[in-house]
Amino acid sequence: MRALILYSKQGNVEPLAKGLAQTLKQGSCQVQLMEADENGSGPISGAPYDLVILGSPTLGFFGGKIAEDLTAVSSRLTRLEGKTAAAFVTSKLFGTSKSLKAVMALLEKQGAMVEDFAALQSKDDVEQFGRRLLKLLDR
Repeated sequence: MRALILYSKQGNVEPLAKGLAQTLKQGSCQVQLMEADENGSGPISGAPYDLVILGSPTLGFFGGKIAEDLTAVSSRLTRLEGKTAAAFVTSKLFGTSKSLKAVMALLEKQGAMVEDFAALQSKDDVEQFGRRLLKLLDR
């Protein structure tokens, strides 16, 4: 099993992405972590992965917005048609579900099938989400 975790450099997403990668690796999954780089060029192929995961902070005063770097990089993702995908955002008092829907929409726009999603805040949240994703991959 192989997974790609593509996450925003904004907010507090990096420790969540790294914790998720660690949980997936403990379940014998090969993981590639990739920071969203707006200045990058060329396509990012989803073909080698069994699971593609996008992560963003919940932004805006009342939440509901996602990181621009992730939006920019997601347009370079290719070969996601029918691919199993997941999304996560940082948990915030307001707007978390709206931000989560926006990240899921980025994946669905590319043809991916979002099969799990989460608002993450703590190490326990990350581990629970990772275990759910491992079960998803074992199907």
